[in-house]
Amino acid sequence: MFLCWKCRCLCFFVLSGFVLSYAILNKNKDIEKKIFSMSVKRYPRLAIPALIAVLLFWSAFQLDLNMTNASAWVARLGTQSGPFLDAIYDGTIRSFILGKSNYNWVLWTMQVELFGSFIVFSIIYLYTKQKILAFLFAMFSIAISAAVFSINFGLGISCFIIGVIFYLYGKKINLLTATLMLSIGLYLAGIHNTSYSYQWIYKVLGEKSYILITIASAPFIVYSILMNEQVSNLLDKKPLVFLGKLSFSIYLLHLLVIYLFAMPLYNFLLEDLGFLISSLIASILTILVSILVSIPYSNYIDDLSIKVGKMIEKKLIK
Repeated sequence: MFLCWKCRCLCFFVLSGFVLSYAILNKNKDIEKKIFSMSVKRYPRLAIPALIAVLLFWSAFQLDLNMTNASAWVARLGTQSGPFLDAIYDGTIRSFILGKSNYNWVLWTMQVELFGSFIVFSIIYLYTKQKILAFLFAMFSIAISAAVFSINFGLGISCFIIGVIFYLYGKKINLLTATLMLSIGLYLAGIHNTSYSYQWIYKVLGEKSYILITIASAPFIVYSILMNEQVSNLLDKKPLVFLGKLSFSIYLLHLLVIYLFAMPLYNFLLEDLGFLISSLIASILTILVSILVSIPYSNYIDDLSIKVGKMIEKKLIK
């Protein structure tokens, strides 16, 4: 059993809703000022790292790399590459408005992250004025997101709202409850409609099992970690905090590392070492390289987006 890609994204969306709520409400003062500040900084905070990553992908796709032995999924990388201006459009508009990227496929989440953030800001503002308005707006946001955009978009927005609810109404839980919730969440996160371990769910929910159970898993996982001090402390270690700082950069660059490094290395090793050893070596080194290249990306590109956001905030406040 493993944590599927969609569950990881949904967990991140729940956590984003919680963290944004905390950043605004933790001291319970200057709330409107904080909402304005975070609103004007949100797009550059996301768009600058996303754009630079797309431009790196565009540059890499100009190379004629050997994609022999790649899966059909990996072999598609670079096949939709267009002119340089298209790459700029992709990193600044397409991924944020349309929720897809022709270069860096993981950028579909930027649409959810951007709109979800503004929905959180709106909910918190309404919550400070009239709680019932905040509730109605939250329900309206989920319904419109799923109906007008897509089910994936609606799921992402609902996870942001769950994160807000966790911050506003979450209660501390004991270790036994946290362990039970985490175990349930991890089990649900491994859902696959064809897996024998989940057939009892599939018999009830049918083809909807994957979507419904995946979204159910994320709140269990996030709540069990956030609401128990022992579990939180266990994960609050310097190496894990360091990886957390790099997580956005790793997320943006890992497909590029697969394209430029993993596949050429795998093809080079395959003839002499065979599938199993070649895959193992390529996978381990790809993880290490992804971390290494993410360090300067985080220190320069990610930090640049924060500085630009602060500059824009100062200009608008003046």
